[in-house]
Formats: sequence, C-alpha cells, structure tokens
Amino acid sequence: MDIDDFVFHLLELIAALSGSYYYLKTNDRKVQPFIWFLWVIVIVETVGMYGYILQNNYDNEIFIWIKNSVFCSNTWLYNIFNLSTIFFLGLFFKRILNNDLAKKLIVFMVILIACFTVLYFGFIGNFFKKSLPYDFLMQTLAVFVFVMLYYFELLNSDKILFFYKSPVFYLCTGILLWFLCVSPLFIFDAYMYEINQGFLEFRGLYLLIANILLYSCYTFGFLYPLYVRKQLVTKR
Repeated sequence: MDIDDFVFHLLELIAALSGSYYYLKTNDRKVQPFIWFLWVIVIVETVGMYGYILQNNYDNEIFIWIKNSVFCSNTWLYNIFNLSTIFFLGLFFKRILNNDLAKKLIVFMVILIACFTVLYFGFIGNFFKKSLPYDFLMQTLAVFVFVMLYYFELLNSDKILFFYKSPVFYLCTGILLWFLCVSPLFIFDAYMYEINQGFLEFRGLYLLIANILLYSCYTFGFLYPLYVRKQLVTKR
C-alpha cells in the first residue's frame, strides 16, 4: 500500500467515525443510511486490499486456493459494492425527502438499476471478471437526480433558512460535486489507462485530491452542525 492509499483509507475511516459520533449525539435517523454507507466503504476498501497480499507467493493452502479461484481479483467485491451504493443512497434520499412523487422516482431508479445489474450479470456471466458497463455513469445520473430533488425541496421550504445546521446539505453537495468532477476521468479511463503513463500519474493525483475534498466535506458536514448546536445551547 502506498501513501495515497493510506491517506484515502484514513479519510474514509475519519468520515465514518464522524458520522457515527454525530448519530450518537443526535439520534438523527435521516442520516443513518448514509452512515451505514460510509462504514460499508471502509469495510469494502479494507477487504479489497487482499489483492495486495495475493501479489506474494505464500505456501498456504487457503492462499493458493484463493489465488487460483475466481476470487483472485476483487472485481466481484466492487460489483456488489456498486449496487449497494445506489441502494444506500436511495434509502438516504428517500428518508430526507417529504414529497411522495420524489420518493417514488427514487425507488423506481434504484429498482431499474438493480434489475439491469442482475440481468446483465445473469446473462453475460462475467461477474467475477468485469465491472458493469457504464456503471459509473448510471450512478452519476442517479446521484444527480437525487440531489436535485433534495435541492428543489429545500428551496421550496423553510429549511433553506437553516440548511447549514444539518449535515444533509453538506453530504448531498459533497457527493454531487465528487461524481460530477470525476465522471469525465472514468469516461476516458478505458482509452488512456493502458498507453499513457502521464495520464496514470494525473489520474492518481486527481482522485486523491477529489477524495480528500469529498471525505473532508463529509467530516465537516457531521461535526459542524454539532458545533452550531453547542453554540446555541451555550448562548441560552
């Protein structure tokens, strides 16, 4: 593991711990699915590092079996994670929205993506070898729709006056900006990944900066509202 991976995993853990701390202090059930999502990220990224171990040659039966099985690549793990991402985000936005039509649209998009994923891997059968085509574009579209529904409801309610007191605004803004900023990178990834060393270096640095900003936004979004609440209690 290099320093970039270490920093990335550390930021993920800090964001998940910050979310858990916020929930323990407030018992805010609306953000609970997002906190689950952050812990899923930590678990998946930790388990997914077994690929580094498989680069060695240990004389162990279990190690040899894994290395010679379909689990030699962690593609299967991230295929499950990509589907769970839409599920957790859909559940999160369904909880924070009040409009019934918006909730139905969210449920429809989650079911549509889930059905497409299951049918694709069911017929193609490369679940352990390849990722779902255009999965990142589908996630970006879903996140964009979800966040726009939240913004629209926020602008048409009194919550706009106190948006900075809730972590929801920071979580939604952070994840939307992240998807919009990195989606072009993944679109051209397949064309330049194998042939351009300069692109690989740029890609690594770009993702590192994007992830630092994303998880810093998450952490700030959970801790700052607690600070605001504490200040209000102190003034009383």
